[in-house]
Amino acid sequence: MKTLLIAAAASVTTFFAAAPVVADIPTINVLVVQEDWDEDSLIRNNRIQNAVLNTLNQTLHAPAYQSVLQRYGISGMDVYDETSLTLDFYQQDRQRRRDEELISIGRTINNPEMDVLVPYTIYARAVTDPYTQIVKLQMSLNYRALNIRDGRWMGGDNLDIDTAGVPFTGCATGINGTPADPHCVKEFVSQYGEQLARNAGNKLAIQLAGSLGRAYGSAPSEGAVTDPAAAGTNAAVSGETMAYQAVQGCGNIPTTFQVQWIGFEQRQINAIEEHMNFWKCALDTDVTDSDFSQVTFSYKTRADKARVIRNIRLMLELIGQVAEPRTEGSNTIVVEALGIREN
Repeated sequence: MKTLLIAAAASVTTFFAAAPVVADIPTINVLVVQEDWDEDSLIRNNRIQNAVLNTLNQTLHAPAYQSVLQRYGISGMDVYDETSLTLDFYQQDRQRRRDEELISIGRTINNPEMDVLVPYTIYARAVTDPYTQIVKLQMSLNYRALNIRDGRWMGGDNLDIDTAGVPFTGCATGINGTPADPHCVKEFVSQYGEQLARNAGNKLAIQLAGSLGRAYGSAPSEGAVTDPAAAGTNAAVSGETMAYQAVQGCGNIPTTFQVQWIGFEQRQINAIEEHMNFWKCALDTDVTDSDFSQVTFSYKTRADKARVIRNIRLMLELIGQVAEPRTEGSNTIVVEALGIREN
């Protein structure tokens, strides 16, 4: 019996010794607010603004880039509703609010205290093409994240759906004397506003998670390829570039893409140029514009746009850089590195 008790005690001790110690995982309290002091911006609390606000809140709450956020031991932000937190002390129908008012609101809330204030502004207008009379939507979302306690800037961007404008379609446009339906117009604008909000929310979630540092885990995302022996100028690049060659088919008409890289280090640019020349179907790569913070390559290839973007995404994973290629027009691809500060 004594032997059995000793064995049982040893088993229990071993179980607790082997159990992982779970650290307290931090969270970030975020308050997203509509900033509408500019008379050219959309006013607060209208249908389009509320659609954008809801989408931005949802994206910060549960971002798409989970593998990146998990490096920082977090899967989303704790996002709070302004009305719910300020109902007892603030007049809810105020509009055209300036920065000072929004910051004051954020600092007044103390149950719970907010960590980050995210003011955003929406601009939207309809423009008519002078030659075709086609009505287009021009829309942009400006946002930034501020540390409520010390005012430090923690992230932000200015996003546009398309600087040339997006044509209104369906019942959202007037054709053959039939006027545009107001409901359809609002739904059309809301749709693109939500698109901008999702992009903004995912970018901002990664930047805010990075502010936690890597004390809560820094394992690479599942499926990432690493090369411990990598060194020298292209040390930022790891893995086998032969992965690109697995894609078959180069029967397309040769196309020249303008591929713009913004915010990358020089050693990364050197590696990027090598990778682009190695991609299947590549014909020629040349530099059309270069300065300290960005470079544009003229990239001639028989690959279609989808394959080029896929190669870019694969390469970004290999070099360990968070970025998302976006298209402008028919042959321009812009890749902007997302800056992450970890302290």
